[in-house]
Amino acid sequence: MNARIKLSAKVALTGSQLKIIPTLAATMLLISVFSLCNYAVNFIPFYLENYFFVVFPAVTLLLSIALISPLRLRLQIKHLLLARGIKPSQGICMGFANAMKACELSICLFFLKLFWFAVFEAVPVAATVIFLLRGTVSLRAAFVFFSGMLILLLAGFGFYLLFTQRYSKAWFYLACYKDFTVSDAISESIKRTKGKYADILFFKLGFVPWFLICILVFPVLYVIPYYKQSITCLFLNR
Repeated sequence: MNARIKLSAKVALTGSQLKIIPTLAATMLLISVFSLCNYAVNFIPFYLENYFFVVFPAVTLLLSIALISPLRLRLQIKHLLLARGIKPSQGICMGFANAMKACELSICLFFLKLFWFAVFEAVPVAATVIFLLRGTVSLRAAFVFFSGMLILLLAGFGFYLLFTQRYSKAWFYLACYKDFTVSDAISESIKRTKGKYADILFFKLGFVPWFLICILVFPVLYVIPYYKQSITCLFLNR
């Protein structure tokens, strides 16, 4: 089944890479620019640091959401059209309402995932804080404790990745149905992914070797469209 889905993704992308790359490149460029801007905060003069440490990251975060989220929705629409055998035009009109819904969805998913990350990592983090407040302990006890906490942290992160697949179709449904609100897209995603978390996660993990190739930078222009198209085809088939 997965091999057939990936094959259908390749067929959908054949001859259509140039329909995807401009939007993808713009998204990647904006992500890089905002990442560099936030990194540059570390090098500002000391007397400005307290001021910019709060204001500058907040402004860049808002700008990144406002600029990248509509591009992400536009990219999803293009992948959806390709999966249906329709060649998307370069000038897909998003409209202000859809752009705002894209921004709202980005913010909602960020806080939902942040909440569940805190939930799944709460036990090892709380246990570590309590352990550190107890005072001096033997080296062996510390080693055993932190080894156990590391295992719990990794296990919690694994369950977090698995559980948050419930939101993986939200962008897909927002692109599919113009009349959907952000709440509708999230609710439908939760409903349609029930009992399929593991299938979706393992399908995504199958692309890890491809992403490792992206260390060379250039292959990213093939790998990401292929990955996104495959995920879209997966959601259409299940």
